[in-house]
Amino acid sequence: MAVAALWQQELPGLDVTNIVLASAIHRIAQLLEQDFTELVKEYDLLPSEMRILLALRRSPPSYALSPTQLFRRLMVTSGAVSKQVHRLCERGLVSRHLDPQAPRGQLVRLEPAGRHIADQAVRRMSTTHAGLEALDRSEAQRAIVMAQQVLSALDPSVGSSGPNADE
Repeated sequence: MAVAALWQQELPGLDVTNIVLASAIHRIAQLLEQDFTELVKEYDLLPSEMRILLALRRSPPSYALSPTQLFRRLMVTSGAVSKQVHRLCERGLVSRHLDPQAPRGQLVRLEPAGRHIADQAVRRMSTTHAGLEALDRSEAQRAIVMAQQVLSALDPSVGSSGPNADE
């Protein structure tokens, strides 16, 4: 029995549309996160580390951001970004440089090896992301519009351009 019908049985007359929508979105998020986690394991990365590579990759032409820009875009703490950047530096996927625009500032720059991984991951996600390939292009476009409307309703700071997230 569908979730809405079960709630209607228990609380007749109650409009449970928002509960059903939130439950579906939550389940979709879980499935996409599982899929993303499996993908990044192939590169011996954590999902949070891949998100840093992806954020840098979509920051041309220098493919560099300050740690502050990174944690704001990824909506994580500065400490989390620092730890992830350190690990990525050790692997040669990113590097730290002085920011010529900010005294005492740093930039995290995507290195060629990191760019290669990010490009491979994006290509894979664009074709095989958690079964989304089952949607045709017009269905996917309608889903994007609806998802952006829901996201804008929940977080007005996002606006109509969509989220900064990369999966």
